[in-house]
Parts: sequence; structure tokens; C-alpha cells
Amino acid sequence: MKARGLWAALGLCAAAMPAGASTFTIAPIRVQLGAAHHSAALTLTNVEEGPVVVQVRAFAWSQQGGEDHLDDTQDVLVSPAVLQIPGNGAQIVRVALRGAPDPTRELTYRLLFDEVPQAAPAGFNGLRVSLRLSVPLFVAPVHGTPSPNLQWELRPLPGGDVEVAAVNEGTAHLQVADFDVQVGADTPLHAKTSKYLLPGGRMLWQLQPEAPLAAQGSVVIHGHSDQGDFTSPIASSGL
Repeated sequence: MKARGLWAALGLCAAAMPAGASTFTIAPIRVQLGAAHHSAALTLTNVEEGPVVVQVRAFAWSQQGGEDHLDDTQDVLVSPAVLQIPGNGAQIVRVALRGAPDPTRELTYRLLFDEVPQAAPAGFNGLRVSLRLSVPLFVAPVHGTPSPNLQWELRPLPGGDVEVAAVNEGTAHLQVADFDVQVGADTPLHAKTSKYLLPGGRMLWQLQPEAPLAAQGSVVIHGHSDQGDFTSPIASSGL
């Protein structure tokens, strides 16, 4: 089973919540494992009056062609894999690494929490929507301190838009919250879509300038991430 193009934002994604959908929360919203900590516990809290049944699955998480890819994995053990949370109650889910961490590079996974649809109560005429939450799981390498290393590129697109691409040549993830691209003296281009950059991954942003960009001048990016602010030159082509 593969799931593509999913959950590249802060780490939690949920369906729209019309009447008839259950609501549960998860803490923490990010899991970190490593050689010293092979397991972790997450608390699922049901904020509704009625019980909710949740299925939990682990996937290997990678990035290809500017998209997130989730693939089946046996690397992470989840217990229990299916659980019922009573109304206004809470349950613990434990996750554990089956094997050893990578010697030098961070490993990346996603935990998917899916509400299992239940029979609608008598007289219910609304639309029932199942809730899905996604939590990132990172496994630190055995040796050294992993770090991201982003290389940025900018190129114009037909119609006047520009594409900003980032490749992570480092050994750890970076979550880009937002950034501004300064091209010469032009008005900065702003991107506010949060995305993870995994080791070896490549992600894309498409931006729309207010006016055609200058054909000369330096191109620099200033942004915010889960590891602090960053500034970097950008390689540009076609301007």
C-alpha cells in the first residue's frame, strides 16, 4: 500500500468536520526516537460524548518529485493497532522501533490515526466524515548529530509565476514554516506554506510575483523553520 502527496504541513491533517464526525486529539504531535529511546507513548483523547474507534498504522516517509510518499513498513511497532476510546476518555498508544537506527542518517516515518466509521444513530440524516490525523516520527542516527543542509533554486515558469525548489542534502529533516525570496531590489516573494524537507528530499513552492522579476541582482532567501531562522543564497536560472 502506498499513500502519496500527503501531510507535508505542520504534521497534523484532519478532514472537514461536519455534524456526525468524531473528534479526538493526540499528544505529542511529533515523536523522536533513537538509540537511547526505542519507544514512546502517545495519548489519544476523545473530546466527544460517544466512544470512538481508532486504527493506528506506521509508514515509512520519503519525498520524491516534490511530493511526500508513504510506504508500508515493518520498522515500527504500534500497540494497540486498533483501540476504542470512551466518551470524554483517553487511551495510550505505544510505538517502538523494531530494529537499530541508521548509523549516520535520520530515519523518517509517519503515524496515521484513522477513525473507524461506526453505524449512524437512528434518525441521523447528516454526512458522516471519518477523521484522520498524521504524526511525524523521527529516528536519530546512532553516531553524531544529524543536521539539514538545504540547497535552494529558483526558476521562472510560463505565465509569470516562479518555482522555488529546496533539496535537503543533509542528514536530518527541517520544517520550513515560511520564507521571503529577495530578487535584486524587487518586492520580496512570500511563501507561507509549511513543508518538511526530509534527508534526500526535494520540495517545491510556486509563487506569483506582483511584477516581472529583475533580470539581474542577487537572489537571497530569508525564512523561519523548526530549527530557527535561516538565510541562504539561491541559484537562479532563466531570469
